Amino acid sequence: MLKIVSLDIVDLLAFPSGILFVLKENIENGSVKVSFYSFDIAANSIASVTKNAYLLTKFGPSYAPISQQLGDYVSCDSAKLWNGNTFIIYSTGEMGIFDEEGKLLHTGDLLYNESPARDVAVDNNYIWSVVPSKNLLVKYSVLQNRVVMRIGGDNSGTFANPVSVSVYDGYLYVCCKDARKIKRVRLSDFSVDEYKEFDEPVFKYLRVSKNEFVVLESGVYML
Repeated sequence: MLKIVSLDIVDLLAFPSGILFVLKENIENGSVKVSFYSFDIAANSIASVTKNAYLLTKFGPSYAPISQQLGDYVSCDSAKLWNGNTFIIYSTGEMGIFDEEGKLLHTGDLLYNESPARDVAVDNNYIWSVVPSKNLLVKYSVLQNRVVMRIGGDNSGTFANPVSVSVYDGYLYVCCKDARKIKRVRLSDFSVDEYKEFDEPVFKYLRVSKNEFVVLESGVYML
């Protein structure tokens, strides 16, 4: 594994040439600021990027009105839906859907048995999210505005504190913090297997072309 950075990462996004990430940095007066950087795979180098480049990557062309309405645009997870709308969700379960012009169409809370869901992976007109406190995944229907399926649970042992989910090539990749593993769910039959195991907690997994990246407790790595 190649360590990219070992500082306090608060967000990580796929970028055509590599990844974008956000660092939380303490400054002299005791306050905190966030800074935006990219890692270029081909050049194997890190460079600073503008806030607008980060927002464009995260929210698309309508990033200006979306970020203005959100205020806290760093802490949420986001994804483009099949119809061009943008879905966002915070770790509290608060979610929102914006149209292609950045107009807020829907807001609410994505919960399972009163426990908040977090993160987002798009599967046609459905959203997959994790519910860390319940050790499970939920499948949320955007059209029906309700949870239609779950995988896992407190008694199943399938997932241990899942904290993020991503989707590639017909599989969900679920980062299980306590188990220090990435579990993989085949969307065709919902079977679950183990994809990767680490020596420390794992928080996020993403791909850029054939390159794989993970956020571990000690930093961001390219596998």
